[in-house]
Amino acid sequence: MPKLKDKLEQMANTPKAQFKQLAVGTLGAIGSMGLLWVSSQYESELIFYSLTICLVVCVAYALPGYLGIWLWRMRDTLFRQKNLAEKE
Repeated sequence: MPKLKDKLEQMANTPKAQFKQLAVGTLGAIGSMGLLWVSSQYESELIFYSLTICLVVCVAYALPGYLGIWLWRMRDTLFRQKNLAEKE
């Protein structure tokens, strides 16, 4: 089972995949919010709760992408000890 640090480093080394995950999750969340806004005039609980669940899932899907992009930007600082040990 991979360690957390190894998983975070893997996320930091794949910025394109992380950006794609962030974009898909963000677009899904924006779409859900738009549909919530449009469907608010119908006052249907089924529509409201299903779109709210969709919104929460999209945000939860986008969060690892955001974390991966942040790790990619901070990888020199966060993983410096491992990189210095490899150079020696």
